[in-house]
Amino acid sequence: MPRLILATAEGTQAIELRPINSLGRHPNNSIQLLDKIVSKEHCILEQRDTGFVLRDLGSLNGTYVNGERVRGEMPLKHGDEISLGSTRARYDDGSGTEIHHNLPVSPGAVQQVPLHQRASMTPGQPGVPPSGWSGVSPPSAMPATHAAPQGQAPHPGGQPSSQARPPFPPGSPLAGPPMSQRAAQPMKPNLSGTRVDMLDSARAIGSQIAAQTKGFLPFDQVRADPQQLRVDYERLRVTWELTRDIGLERDLDTLLRKILYALFKFVNADRGVILLRQPDGSLIDRAAYRRDGSDATIQVSSTILAHVIKERAGVLTHDASMDFAASKGKSMILNRISSAIVVPLLHENEVLGAIWLDSESLAQFQQKDLELITAVGNQAAIFIQNLFLTKKVQEDEIMRERFSRLLSPNVAEQVISGKLEIKKGGIHVPECTVFNSDIRGFTRMSEGAPAGVILELLNEYFELMVEQVFKYEGTLDKFMGDGIMAVWGAPVAREDDACRAVASAIDQMQVLGKFNRRRVEGGHPPLAVGIGLHTGPLVSGYVGSSKALSYTVMGDTANTSARLCGIALSGQIIVSEFTHARLGTRFEVDELPPASLKGKEKPLRIFNVKKEKPSAVAKVG
Repeated sequence: MPRLILATAEGTQAIELRPINSLGRHPNNSIQLLDKIVSKEHCILEQRDTGFVLRDLGSLNGTYVNGERVRGEMPLKHGDEISLGSTRARYDDGSGTEIHHNLPVSPGAVQQVPLHQRASMTPGQPGVPPSGWSGVSPPSAMPATHAAPQGQAPHPGGQPSSQARPPFPPGSPLAGPPMSQRAAQPMKPNLSGTRVDMLDSARAIGSQIAAQTKGFLPFDQVRADPQQLRVDYERLRVTWELTRDIGLERDLDTLLRKILYALFKFVNADRGVILLRQPDGSLIDRAAYRRDGSDATIQVSSTILAHVIKERAGVLTHDASMDFAASKGKSMILNRISSAIVVPLLHENEVLGAIWLDSESLAQFQQKDLELITAVGNQAAIFIQNLFLTKKVQEDEIMRERFSRLLSPNVAEQVISGKLEIKKGGIHVPECTVFNSDIRGFTRMSEGAPAGVILELLNEYFELMVEQVFKYEGTLDKFMGDGIMAVWGAPVAREDDACRAVASAIDQMQVLGKFNRRRVEGGHPPLAVGIGLHTGPLVSGYVGSSKALSYTVMGDTANTSARLCGIALSGQIIVSEFTHARLGTRFEVDELPPASLKGKEKPLRIFNVKKEKPSAVAKVG
């Protein structure tokens, strides 16, 4: 049976060949090679009448047989050495003739996924084609060329270029164990789709959470380490420039764009996105940038983002589609994400969002890039949090101003401080006293008068009346043309709410008298006002949209108050029997004939409040 003998981190592995075998990095290949220099669809081994033929699929770095680059296709002979990327293999035609398996390996190699974890893989698992799949994509799906990693050219003889493989010194945790400590595994056939981890030291970073950025050590501890000094200097330089350029920016979207542009000065990324976390935990992109200047949508991998957010640590991957293949991160393949750096925006261990930088080229980033972006991310998180706090202060000021117009100052302060909650939606209030006032004949008075004069008159009148509402800690509900609606008992309830409401009405009439005397002296007609009050249950709360909310009360109590106001004559303060029952003996009142009001089955007893008794003591505050 013809076989392909592959050099792996645990020795050699023999794979029995099917009639058609596709090799490449993409999980859909029948032989998946986890080699960063191998193309996604690299080559095909196909059985012909005379034996197997190797056909190159226009791979970037080429496919070599015995050191000769394959142009198109080449027949294979027993014992031929095949080189693709940093992968080495020999062709065994199954004749039983002995061949040498001493294939060259890359120095400092490290294995990512042990073979014994893949021995039981079956069709349908990640990296394994479905049962019966031929392993060959249709010709139309096979790209003729592959994007060249920046700074990387095809290498003669199948040897990788120095730029394509960042070096890791012996003993580094990224370099893996020495070859002498790796136990060789016996060869065994694998008849299913095969995933092979090749000897690629750069992949040691992939699919692992990167170490947190080191802090700045005392100079005495790093003076003998030029590399660490250079890294520290670069981090300081970048963060200083970032602070200088964007530290005073107060618009969030502008700030994020500037951060992203600054990163592209220091890191050779193709695409970048800054995402911010929402209250529900989701991430939305707030800034995006492409080095080529296009405005095409940038797709990011939810797999990697979830990894970064969960672990609160940055990730550097040289080959995202391979490193995260086990998590079924198909978006990395579909969106041509090869190299990527993703770091969280951390502020006091709170994840504000993430910075995403990627490239279509393999092995585009280095460890120092990750440390640099992590440092910038930490600095950016401070700027973002400061903007959040500034915005909150501004919102609090707007809320304070809004409530100061709606509520008495002390009640408004309770709402702003959080001691009193007012939110969208309504709550049932067992008892409130609702106040309504209206200027009699105002429509006739305003006919023919300039609009500016009418508005000036109303503003002056409302200013005087609302001051008396707040004096007795009432809540201003709304202005209705020339009318005023206020309520006592919501959002704060007191035992003497009815008395407060009536006392406020009396004071408003007194202030109105002084106002009318000034108008008459100035040659203007006086204002005639009627007031109605009713006490009972209602619903209070905010109504409106998320951008425009208004606090109000609703129910029969509010309607009855408005109808009492409608029947009140000029200068009258009419209260219902329910309000009168809560006034005690504090006010002088005259009972009027029962009123038949709309919506009421029986006439309602009503009273006209004349004044507060001299012996009564107002309980205000």
